[in-house]
Amino acid sequence: TPAIEAVLASVNARTVSAYPRLRVAVLSTGDELIDDGSPLEIGQIRESNKTMLAGMLAEAGCDVLDLGVVRDDEAELERVLRDAAVECDAIVSSGGVSMGDYDVVKAVLGRIADMTWMQIAMKPAKPFAFGTLARPDGTTVPIFGLPGNPVSSLVSFELMARPALRRMMGHGRLTRTSLVAVADADFSRSPDGKVHFARVNGEFADDGRYHVRPVGAQGSHQLSATASADAMAVIPDGDGVPTGADVAVLLLADLT
Repeated sequence: TPAIEAVLASVNARTVSAYPRLRVAVLSTGDELIDDGSPLEIGQIRESNKTMLAGMLAEAGCDVLDLGVVRDDEAELERVLRDAAVECDAIVSSGGVSMGDYDVVKAVLGRIADMTWMQIAMKPAKPFAFGTLARPDGTTVPIFGLPGNPVSSLVSFELMARPALRRMMGHGRLTRTSLVAVADADFSRSPDGKVHFARVNGEFADDGRYHVRPVGAQGSHQLSATASADAMAVIPDGDGVPTGADVAVLLLADLT
């Protein structure tokens, strides 16, 4: 910060030790993803997760290497990942971490990396993968495998990948600002064994407290509603949080 720079200057500290920014590779995979602006054919969709994650990585203080969209080709994906491990300090991918059907990402990472595939008791962002990929010199690079649904990818990055990357860069404060807010609407849910992270908008009211209400659609594929959110309300397993009750909140941006 400018104040820290002033303190260093005042004691004639000509050089200081510091953590460098991480260089993080980000990629999306899938033959169905289109990112060149060409017309969509049947079965194709616009790439969006990589674009979102690149911005979130930059906001977290990382230098981003955008690897683009890698097609469903095991040999090509392996080459891209191995090259990224040499060039970068970490790798972030989206998609291919769910349990079940065959996926190129899972097949390749399962073969070349030491991976753990998880199902976390949260909604959205239940599937998550983490592992390490060895470099030729024997060191390893961490890999964060995020789910493919865009809202799940956002929440998974916020809760798992972002704190880890900031820890690697020497930050003492790893997580977003949290506070206890007032629910200005019902956060209804049914017990399912999971913690729900509802995307919300919030503001300080005349009572001096932060008040929140849910954004529109909460589906894990409905990014347009989540894009307007500035916080996430943490709804524990149970019947939900009624209007007027306290609710824990994680801010997605600094308060202004």
